[in-house]
Amino acid sequence: MAVYTYGAVTDRGDFREENQDSILCVDGDVEGKETALFAVADGMGGLSWGGQVSRYIAERFACWWNEDFPDMVWAGRDSSADIRELLEQEIWDINQAVLQFRKKEHCSCGSTLSLLLLYGNRYFIENIGDSRVYLYRRGSLKRLTEDQSLVAQLVREGKMTEEEARRSSKKNKLTMCIGMFEIPQSYFVTGEWKPGDVFLLCSDGLYNPLLEEQLEQVLARGELSAGERAQLLRNSVLPGDGRDNISAIVAEVLGK
Repeated sequence: MAVYTYGAVTDRGDFREENQDSILCVDGDVEGKETALFAVADGMGGLSWGGQVSRYIAERFACWWNEDFPDMVWAGRDSSADIRELLEQEIWDINQAVLQFRKKEHCSCGSTLSLLLLYGNRYFIENIGDSRVYLYRRGSLKRLTEDQSLVAQLVREGKMTEEEARRSSKKNKLTMCIGMFEIPQSYFVTGEWKPGDVFLLCSDGLYNPLLEEQLEQVLARGELSAGERAQLLRNSVLPGDGRDNISAIVAEVLGK
């Protein structure tokens, strides 16, 4: 049986008046398997619309965790393909609800989503926008997601370097988020976790001011709890560099 530990931080940063990020951390036994679900949603939009959307996403996945997922497992539909289908159906439904909200309120709003499900001996990730999921394993940090942003697309096409992307004035321009298009296209990845794995879910307000080497150094601090590492990551953003809302979830697999 897997054992997980986790901790999280979220705040408005140094300049924003409101925190439009939302996070979700839940764990428990699902049909005899220790399971955990984590999510970071970075809302965007005028007034408080972005915060409303990100909170709605977190609330919908909390309901998914309590109702849809256990029902699916109980019915024996817990293969990797089944889980992906159920996650993406929920994303589709949420996206439709946000589109209807935009139309009703005549507003422009949306949200990123980084979601991590730990179930059995596997991890499942759904990602939309430019929030990220990292994996620290055996001394090395790896980004598991791809940003859906203009600069990330230019980097993949070889038209911009990573450093140029970090400094670009267009780095916040997304090519996909929840509430942007009729058909949401998420980035999905799955794999087997190993004891000692440490996952980091974060909004761009955390990773933009920091180098990946700094993220790696903090996640490597095994003497600290997951919550202490999440707080240390937040504290690593120097005063004045927190130009956006900042959210981080650190989740560690202690073993079987």
